[in-house]
Parts: sequence; C-alpha cells; structure tokens
Amino acid sequence: MSIFMRNLKKNKVIMLAAVISISAGFLIIFIGMTLYRNRLNDLGAEDSLKYNTYKYHYALISEEADAPFWEAIYEGALESGKGREIYVERIGSSLPSAYPLRDLMKMAIASKVDGIIIEPNGEEEIIDLINIADEAGIPVITVLNDEPNSKRKSFVGVNSYNQGQIYGKQVLEVVKAGKKNVTILLNSDSHNAGMNVIDSGIREMVAGNGVWVNSVNVNTQSTFSSEEDIRNIIKDSQNPTEVLVCLTAIDTRCAYQAVVDYNKVGVINIIGYYDSDLILSAIQKGIIHSTMSIDAKQMGAYCVEALNEYMETGQVSDYFSVDVYAINNDNIDDYIRAQSEGEEKKD
Repeated sequence: MSIFMRNLKKNKVIMLAAVISISAGFLIIFIGMTLYRNRLNDLGAEDSLKYNTYKYHYALISEEADAPFWEAIYEGALESGKGREIYVERIGSSLPSAYPLRDLMKMAIASKVDGIIIEPNGEEEIIDLINIADEAGIPVITVLNDEPNSKRKSFVGVNSYNQGQIYGKQVLEVVKAGKKNVTILLNSDSHNAGMNVIDSGIREMVAGNGVWVNSVNVNTQSTFSSEEDIRNIIKDSQNPTEVLVCLTAIDTRCAYQAVVDYNKVGVINIIGYYDSDLILSAIQKGIIHSTMSIDAKQMGAYCVEALNEYMETGQVSDYFSVDVYAINNDNIDDYIRAQSEGEEKKD
C-alpha cells in the first residue's frame, strides 16, 4: 500500500473519531440540559427564570434601607406595585458598604428610573438632586421627612404635631407614677424639622405638670454611635433621666438593650417607636412602657399610589397622611391578636 493511501486511511480514522467525539459532546450537553430543565420543573423554579416586564420602575431610597421599619415600607410599596405592572427597587439595600444619601440619589437618577421615593435628610444637596430628578422627568415623592421647598410632587408621612401630642400623653401616664425627668432623643441632624415639631408637641402636652424635659441630640452616623450616646445618657449619675422618649426604631432598640444591660428596668421608662416583635415583647415584659406605631406598609403603598397617580394624570395630592397611635400594656394583646388575624387572612 502506498504512503498516500496509508495517510488517507489514517486521516479518515481521525476525522471519524472527531465526529464521534463532537456528537457525543452534543448528546451529553442535550441530556444535561434536559435533566436540568426537568429538575427545575420538579422544583417549580422554571417560572422564576422567565423575565417580567413592567410599566414603571420606581426607586425607594433611605439611609436606613435595611432597618425593619423600612423593610415594612418596602413591602407595602412592592405589594402595591403588583398588579399595576410596577417594580419597586430599594437603592442601597444589602450593599457591602454604606453610601451617603446623595450618592444613592445619584444612582437612581443615573439609572433613569420612572419615579423616586426618598426620605430626605435636610441636606441642601438632596434638595438640589430632587430638583435635578424633576428636571430629568423623574417625579419624586418624599416620605417621613419632607422638603416642601424642593420640586417634589407629594409628601407621605404623619402629622408631626399630632405625633408629639400622642407621645406627650404617654409621658403623662408615666408622670403619674412619679417620674419627672424626661429625655427626648433627637437626631444630631438639626435639619430634621419633623423631630423638632414632635419635640414641641411633647413639651406643650406635658407643660404645667412639673415635668423637666431635656432634648439630646444623638449621633446618627451609625447604629454604634447612637448606641454609645444612649448608653452614656443612661449611665449619667449627675443628671439621671427617668423617662427616655425615642423617636426612631434604632434608638428604641438601643435604649431597650442599654436599660437591660445596666439593670435600669423599672428605673427608666422607655417610650419608643415602631412595633417590631422585640419592642412588642418588651412592652409585655414591662421593659418598654409604650411605643408609637405607624402603618409602614400603608405608607409604602401610599408612596406608590402617589407616584402612579402623577404618572397617569400629571397631578397628585400634595400630602398623604398616615395614622399614628400608641401601643401600651392596655391594648397590646388586642393589637397582636389583630396582627395575627390579618396575617392569617393574607395567607
């Protein structure tokens, strides 16, 4: 046999082997994909791989995006968006590092979302960014804290004066037990007008009852900084406080822990904010006297409704009010029962 024929035969063998290998490879891939698809069907996960389309994309922005209260606001906003072809995204949540509010706002604008829901912090740059978003055709809704001098379209929040009056009534209940020295925890951010109005409402309500009220600015740069400030207040033996009024969920949680750690239960009464499981349990145990509850889910839903109304009609109400009420030992059992029944109906 000539060299040419031997080489030709050898090449045919090599080509046949290559074809068989490639065919076998495709067969393995096909079988693997079929098995994977069947596995997804068994797990009910196939639908999760389908892309959803939305009419509007809204951004929710807060410096406390991962706090329980904001989790509830987001849940309410997300639920309200379902069925309306609206997707609500939390900008800044679960990031490896914390970003200033102005950077989160810039991210939302750069993403060209259809609407923004934000809790302003009083900085002039935030006002400017709200105006920039509006000029870019992105309507902005403020929540909890307002910026009436900006181009925001609507504000969703609570009446701060009424909230202060409700806080004041809870302080008077504690005063009946002989407590007189009251400390109100405010944010170190002096631009927070809402807290200042709450402070005024408390003072007006307790005036003439022999109560000494002291307002203290708490460092809000981080949970650790606010916790340190609150612990220093509780440890102060020169001017000991008897009633601690907390206007945020984080301060309430820090105050609760500090009172327990320093054996001040019963010595210092806490009037808190928000209705987390921890806070409700502390009320039942008598560690926290009472707490202010805001329907956070309703607040989130109102934000989406306000944005959607503006997107659809070009107009929207200037203010959406969310109710606030006190939970204490007198009504906590009824409150928890109502919450449980509501969850059961939802399921």
